[in-house]
Amino acid sequence: MTITKRFISIVCAVLFSGCLVQFTIAHDHVVVEYAEQMPLATESMLLDITRSGDTLVAVGERGHVVTSKDGENWVQAEHVPTRSTLTTVFSVGNRLWAGGHDAVIITSADKGNTWTRLFFDPDRGQAVMDIYFTDEHNGLAVGSYGLYLQTTDAGKTWTESMVDEESDYHLNSLSYFGNGKWLIAGEAGLSYRSFDNRETWELMDMPYLGSMWGALKTNAECVLFYGLRGHVLESCDFGSSWNEVNTGSESSVSGAAEYDGLVVLAANSGVLLIRDDASGFRSYTHSSGVDFASAISVGDGNFLLVGEDGVHRYPENLEEGDGDE
Repeated sequence: MTITKRFISIVCAVLFSGCLVQFTIAHDHVVVEYAEQMPLATESMLLDITRSGDTLVAVGERGHVVTSKDGENWVQAEHVPTRSTLTTVFSVGNRLWAGGHDAVIITSADKGNTWTRLFFDPDRGQAVMDIYFTDEHNGLAVGSYGLYLQTTDAGKTWTESMVDEESDYHLNSLSYFGNGKWLIAGEAGLSYRSFDNRETWELMDMPYLGSMWGALKTNAECVLFYGLRGHVLESCDFGSSWNEVNTGSESSVSGAAEYDGLVVLAANSGVLLIRDDASGFRSYTHSSGVDFASAISVGDGNFLLVGEDGVHRYPENLEEGDGDE
């Protein structure tokens, strides 16, 4: 990408959380490279999936965005202003945001058909790993090496600060419990919670010191953190205590979804970890054998899984093959 002119407004104030930096990119003076139209984009590596109204939206490598009305037929979005890998996508109201490598953040107001770039800073060497908006204006983006960006204007400007001044480990996943309560699942046993709407963060005492790659807030008002080598942690008291859940698997878990108490964790090598009662997780091997990255419920106990080779289903269609319990 070539930047002919870039305006960055920087405002620093020494606070308990560190130096705040506000970024604004003036798009009139930026040359943007758009994602290429690829015939097999719908079968490429996809890393996250969400729903915007009646439309499913998935994102992945090379800036690919694909959309579907029925979960079966997918088309690539034509106007996506990045070729950076997109790792996360989030929807609230009528708007979508996606983020990824090169600290790129893009947004769509038409269910993923066309996008506008909001933020892009390849020089910092950081990736956006998760985005969460509480409404169409107020949002948060976290990522690698402690990346932490906040916005109050739908992403037109972003303010940067730090969760932990003593650590620049990756911040991988966000969970919002309402009433100003947030959780962050992070790398190397470093995960955080906030009781005051992100004004301050405290490090939680975790029973596993490896990396947690994602989080799922369940219908039971508990939360599951999941990650490296099949490790799953569960808390039902907003992180005051954690139990390590025996999954019986060493496959790293990258995605999760729930439908009416049925929890599906999506892992490497086609492994799905399934919990439908209090007895714990059972393992199912998807016939695709791919590494999964994310999952979403599409109702009635059906789930879509994204990862290598695009979009997959659980339970599987008969023609897709039989998995192994």
